[in-house]
Amino acid sequence: MLDPEGLVTTWNKGAERIKGYHADEIVGRHFSCFYPEGDVARDKPGHELVIAAAEGRWEAEGWRVRKDGTKFWAEVIIAPIYSNSGQLTGFSKLTRDVSGRRDAEQKFKNLLEAAPDAMVVVNQDGEIVLLNLQAEKQFGYRRDELLGQKVKNIIPEGFAERLIADDLRSAEDALTQQIGAGIELTGRRKDGGEFPIEIMLSPLESAEGILITAAIRDISVRKAAEKRLAQMEGKYRGLLEAAPDAMVVVNQGGAIVLLNLQAEQQFGYRRDELLGKMIEDIVPEGFAARLLADSLRSAEDALAQQIGAGIELNGRRKDGSEFPIEIMLSPLESAEGVLVTAAIRDITQRKRHEMALHEKNDELQAAVNELDAFSYSVSHDLRAPLRAINAFSRILLKEHASLLPEEALKYLQRVQDNTVQMGHLVDDLLRFSRLGRQPLTKQPVPTAAIVEQVLREARQQVAGRSVRVCLGDLPPVWGDAALIRQVFVNLVDNAFKYTRLRDDAVVEIGSREIDGELVFHVRDNGAGFDMQYADKLFGVFQRFHRAEDFAGTGVGLAIVQRIVQRHGGRVWADAAVGHGATFFFTTEGSPDHA
Repeated sequence: MLDPEGLVTTWNKGAERIKGYHADEIVGRHFSCFYPEGDVARDKPGHELVIAAAEGRWEAEGWRVRKDGTKFWAEVIIAPIYSNSGQLTGFSKLTRDVSGRRDAEQKFKNLLEAAPDAMVVVNQDGEIVLLNLQAEKQFGYRRDELLGQKVKNIIPEGFAERLIADDLRSAEDALTQQIGAGIELTGRRKDGGEFPIEIMLSPLESAEGILITAAIRDISVRKAAEKRLAQMEGKYRGLLEAAPDAMVVVNQGGAIVLLNLQAEQQFGYRRDELLGKMIEDIVPEGFAARLLADSLRSAEDALAQQIGAGIELNGRRKDGSEFPIEIMLSPLESAEGVLVTAAIRDITQRKRHEMALHEKNDELQAAVNELDAFSYSVSHDLRAPLRAINAFSRILLKEHASLLPEEALKYLQRVQDNTVQMGHLVDDLLRFSRLGRQPLTKQPVPTAAIVEQVLREARQQVAGRSVRVCLGDLPPVWGDAALIRQVFVNLVDNAFKYTRLRDDAVVEIGSREIDGELVFHVRDNGAGFDMQYADKLFGVFQRFHRAEDFAGTGVGLAIVQRIVQRHGGRVWADAAVGHGATFFFTTEGSPDHA
């Protein structure tokens, strides 16, 4: 109880429990101590007493403060008390702590906003008491325009008659017949336009009784699709059923609108179970994200990147089991826009064959590794006798040349040349065998600086020749610097070597981006080669020219290929006999990608 000025005169156990004061601590103090400082500064407590005295009652909800300073959400009722003579003697004040209810209401509002559909909460008088942002967008109203409005304003037919009391039956009775059922009705926007909707209903207990929560989905696209479905069935049924693969037609919302018998059998569903089902239910990963609009891009844009490509994904059967599939896509023009037609093939058997082939490849790789080790051992063992032969031939040529006849000198020089060439071959074989085993030390590689160094060394070896070199853009790459250098050494040496018969020798080195991939090239205008032998170009000991015309070991390009492949790239060539050759290669990425 309060006196006419707002001083506390009585204090019960309930007040002590809620606000934390004992009676002797609060009796005689002004009741404004229960209000936040901002409310006290605006004299809100005094204003409430004035209204209660004038109107006979004041009722509201708001923040109140306990003795320990914590706040709670309170429902407060203040009523004036008069004497028999009509004089104001004080006020009765009732306070309820409704923090729990407020928190629950706030959580419910947050759930409404998180819902993907329009959400509308209606009381038993048919008035909208809550809604979310989706409802504002769907019906074209601002929130304040819909709150308190009759639901008939946005759902003119069916909803109120079937679900609201309207003096005929309670909402509870109506809900018992409708809960869980998708009710198809018509919605009306603020501009008067109507559109088909589907409503799912659920009851909501509240202090005002049972409210009706309606999840409202715009089904305009689905209705348009259903309207055309019969025509499409007749038009495409024969084509779909004649296809050897499972055929599924999906709209831009991701729903299946057509399928054939093969799709039923492959995924284990009846046709009526799949129609209208989302494609993610049977192709759970990849398809929708890559091919459907998803509010980000149109099916046409997605299809432009995927048409003609066999996309390998996983399919999911009705029993939950998954199996590998390959999907081929094509667009299908319809009244609803471009649909996506997917031919789906079960590739379980193919995957088994690939696995078996992979195992065979592992066995083959093991054999290759064994051969590499053998090559390394043999090459290593050849070094010692080659050094001996080379040394002896040098000594004979240097110290005993005057004692030998001319023909003997010629043969001795041939021995010297052949041992040098054999030494180069052994070195290349050792280098080739080591490439399969040595670890890569990857770092940013300055290709421009490496190429400058390689060119200086190459020019020293062909002193007296004029070779015009054209350098293009040579950005850094991510890789093993020593091995990347070896690639350029081999390709540049080849370019200089095969242009030695030309007076106008030109070597071009550069790179350019092709379809998002950085491609390096080394081009020359030398002897070239016949492209019909290109598949043998990178094999060990493969030579397209006579040794007496162009010396070499036949291992250099095999080394280039192995280095490039170890860097996650590829290497290829283009050439014409007498018109030079161009070698291209890629690597795994630039330093920015690492």
